Amino acid sequence: MKYWRKRIVYMMAIMLSAGGIAGSMGSEIVLAEEKETVKGRYAEQKLSLPEENCKAVIDICFLEDGTMRIAYRDSEAKLKTADSKDQGKSWETPRDLWEEFGKSEKAEPMKVNLSKDGGIFSSWNCLEGENTFLAVYLSAEGTKKEFDLTQMPEGQGYVYKSQFSPSGNILLMGDKFLCEISREDGRLIRTYESGGYVTDFGIAGNQLLVFADDTIHYYNAKTGDPLPEETVFTEHLQMESGENTEEVVSSRVFTGMGEQGILYVSKKGIYVYNLGGSVVEQLLSEGYLTGISSKTELMDVETDADGNIYLAVSDRYSDNPTGMLLKYGYDKEQEAVPGTELDIYMLKRDTHMEQMISLFQKEYPDISVTVQEGMTGEDGVTATDAMKNLNTEIMSGEGPDVLLMDNLDAENYIERGMLEDISGIMEKAGILENIQKAYEEEDGSIYCMPVRFGIPILAGGSGEIDNAVNLEKIADMTEKYENQYSDSFFPAYQTRWPGVMLRFFGEISASEWMKKDRTLDAEKVKDFFQQVNRIYQAGQKAGNASLDSTYEYAEKMERIYDKNRREESSLNSYLVPCADGQALFSYGYLFSLEELFLLTTIEKQNSDISHRLLNGQAENCFSPEMIMGISVKAREKEAAELFVSFLFSEEQQKNNKEAGFPVRKSVYDSEEYWELGQEGNIEYGFSSAYNGESHDMITVVHSADDQIKEIQKLGKTLTMPSGGSRIIQDSVLEAGKRYLYGGTDLDKAVEQAVSQVKLYLAE
Repeated sequence: MKYWRKRIVYMMAIMLSAGGIAGSMGSEIVLAEEKETVKGRYAEQKLSLPEENCKAVIDICFLEDGTMRIAYRDSEAKLKTADSKDQGKSWETPRDLWEEFGKSEKAEPMKVNLSKDGGIFSSWNCLEGENTFLAVYLSAEGTKKEFDLTQMPEGQGYVYKSQFSPSGNILLMGDKFLCEISREDGRLIRTYESGGYVTDFGIAGNQLLVFADDTIHYYNAKTGDPLPEETVFTEHLQMESGENTEEVVSSRVFTGMGEQGILYVSKKGIYVYNLGGSVVEQLLSEGYLTGISSKTELMDVETDADGNIYLAVSDRYSDNPTGMLLKYGYDKEQEAVPGTELDIYMLKRDTHMEQMISLFQKEYPDISVTVQEGMTGEDGVTATDAMKNLNTEIMSGEGPDVLLMDNLDAENYIERGMLEDISGIMEKAGILENIQKAYEEEDGSIYCMPVRFGIPILAGGSGEIDNAVNLEKIADMTEKYENQYSDSFFPAYQTRWPGVMLRFFGEISASEWMKKDRTLDAEKVKDFFQQVNRIYQAGQKAGNASLDSTYEYAEKMERIYDKNRREESSLNSYLVPCADGQALFSYGYLFSLEELFLLTTIEKQNSDISHRLLNGQAENCFSPEMIMGISVKAREKEAAELFVSFLFSEEQQKNNKEAGFPVRKSVYDSEEYWELGQEGNIEYGFSSAYNGESHDMITVVHSADDQIKEIQKLGKTLTMPSGGSRIIQDSVLEAGKRYLYGGTDLDKAVEQAVSQVKLYLAE
């Protein structure tokens, strides 16, 4: 069987008729190997905003006279509107909605919608009183009207989303309803949905799309009449929703395109669908020439009279939320694909690396970037299949230029002479000594290097974790309390799921599994299985029914962990239950200052909680993140070296703080990066929920300088990269799961792991 990996190309050549994007169009993806010189593509332009440091752009509207109006949150998160007569080049004096609607200490504006005739609808959250939600309409003439929402279907007064209809009325969406009210007096005009769960809706021209009960209903937004189902478009949206069920941020926005067209933007790109059509056409794909990514939230999209597309984007879930207003105009003179085409390989998609590629692409627009994704999860391709295919292409000279080495067998690639020496790039970057030594060969050559790193941490009761110096001692600690575990107290949340636990502890143990002759050490693997099984079996004394630790659920959690490994392996994920006394301990990686702030805040609130470096079978491990290598047969070697240099530059090492700590010494040692001198400042609020039980909000404050310096110093003591070959990890993990679930005995599980690894190494 021949396996194909997914090739994601981040530029689209669009061949348009003279009539513009509203007319007929044909499109084709330009793959790197085609080497065509087709001209014409959509180009992104970042527009100015009315004020600096805007937190989010909420809504975009073109008024009847062509003026562009936006609603946004300023640097203090206050809702405002501003007008532009020149499509975002300059802005008139902003209007403060809190002032215009009549500011009140008892309520604050939460959402705002703009109408093309100048009217503004705002929904307010009431901080006092019985009514939790207030609806206010402000006409273009300045007349203000408040609406009573007690007439909403099933008595639901809280509205999660609102939008003006083509008739100028207002659509309101709650958990189980979508209705339309008059902007004149707030009376109920019609109810589109009631009773079932409504998750989203969008208006495109006169079409209303409602996402309800796992399907999509279509209506005429002017008359309210149901419309025939658009099967092609429904299937496209359902497929995309199914792919994104586990995304941290999920959003989509709609607007009209011509008489019968729907312009649709999602995390995958920008699309057009014509009613009754047989295909959903893609105008622009996600990624490196755009501000669209899996980490951004799409707020609104509109088009102007010339067919330009305007997109409001927010990264409000980042450490420093910002909003952007992006314009996409078709430029027939730009090359669809720039002359230099850089091919980057990822075994699995890494959203943080994608963000960095996007920044690189914008700084070097003459270099196009193509990403090859080895394991998409959509085609049944295993790690073994993907790596075989990759190796074949590299040796034939048809492989990628740059490799993201995470989960790849770097030692094997180095031994076979498949990687370029990048020691010159690393010398210029100035890497932390302990990190560099972990990847430096005896002759001083360096063939790969992580862009960032995480620190494994064990947190829990001070009297216990002080002695939990390795995996065996963690198992001892877990068994010590096995008679006390219950529905509300268990070892650690992660211990409920064998696959997750084996994967994590395997990462900080794997370096001990291989002998010098590149064979699997059966005794080390046997000890690993024994210790992890002790932890798992002790935890099974807890009430499994309430923990929902069925085999199916455990497998689902393993898939989620695997897909979002950096987020799911963070210490933040399950630290709160430990602090609340529901878990004996918690473990995970520190990847950022934000996570450190939560840890030290919890320790300050609960003096019984402390932390230490987490060791598995190996000691002093660090988690290498985004390990970069250049293929010795790279076709675009100069561009590959430029890209790797970019990742280790001063500026980029300061960015993307949530993906790990920087490896560049000048950045790692800087007070600026660690934000020293801000002890006690409120950083954010953190809350969590497990098994349907919500935990109280924690006000997270900035760590003290000595706490920060302790972690900073600890990072410099770590010498052993965790992880390693995905194939070796998978072989051990699968055998270990069978043993923990009771499907085989210990010796047979070890034998299975050894046999599988031997087979892989022999190929």
